[in-house]
Amino acid sequence: MDLDESLPENEASMDTVRPSRADATYLNLEPDENIDAQDVNSILDNSDVDSALGDSETWPSSTASLRSSIVRAREENGRIYHGYKDGKYVLPTDQEELDRQSMENFLKVMDREEHPESEVIGVDLSPVQPGFTPPNVHYEIDDLEEEWSFSRNFDYIHSMMMTGAFRDWPNFYRQAFENLNPGGWVECQDINFPMKCDDDTIAPQSDLGRWNELMMEAGTLSGFRLDLCDRAAEMMSAAGFVDIVRIPYKWPINQWPKDVRYKTLGEWTEANFVFGLESIMLALFTRFLGWKKEEVWEFIARVIAEWRDLRNHGYFEIYVTYGRKP
Repeated sequence: MDLDESLPENEASMDTVRPSRADATYLNLEPDENIDAQDVNSILDNSDVDSALGDSETWPSSTASLRSSIVRAREENGRIYHGYKDGKYVLPTDQEELDRQSMENFLKVMDREEHPESEVIGVDLSPVQPGFTPPNVHYEIDDLEEEWSFSRNFDYIHSMMMTGAFRDWPNFYRQAFENLNPGGWVECQDINFPMKCDDDTIAPQSDLGRWNELMMEAGTLSGFRLDLCDRAAEMMSAAGFVDIVRIPYKWPINQWPKDVRYKTLGEWTEANFVFGLESIMLALFTRFLGWKKEEVWEFIARVIAEWRDLRNHGYFEIYVTYGRKP
């Protein structure tokens, strides 16, 4: 069955989605009119992005049997990819990519220290978990697109930044529903493509505009669609969840907004994407668009230059969606 056929037709058919504070369309982003050419040139000239996270120690930790297929890694175009269920995840799992994600993962693990009475299970395709974890946290190596086989149900299932990781999102929500206790919650925090721009400062023929279209094309060809997290509420409803809430956010691509909070958020978004563009693009573009790695690297350099340009007022829509099992 085609994925579109398994998705709910539209939100209008639901009566379980409660309105959030505002729709993402109406979250106001004003450009900073005080940015002049000198500011733009200063940012473009200082183009190095430091990780600032240091080296993160990683080691395999899993209750599953670490068969050779699990621990085996594969090199492709100078990057390391997972060996278990080869091809089920298009981002690298090497140290460079782990460094990009290490602060995010560190904070998620630290959250668990606030609830020592809870048992927390993390699931990954690769044995790349952090060396230090609280005693109530452990990891399992598994593929969540296959049938789930956990020994007991959960009270809370959390998914964050998994756009591009699943081919069948409706199946994920169905299995989440089946594996929750009554009254349990599922929450999805994710980014939606394509990048948006409300004032036409990003032309379709620009490198940033082309990147936007090519990412969507590669996502569709690979089966890992990038434009589905804004439909999480519909998929939750179809799976049986109730009391569904969707909260939209806007993430500017750089420091172009006037508002200090958005400007800071844009700084983080820029650092994350600029540091991670090769990780995000390399497999998608070489495997599914037929590009050579050298072509990808050359294109990345041009995209980064436009990404940092404060005259480009782009942003991503981020959705936090959660629902309860009756």
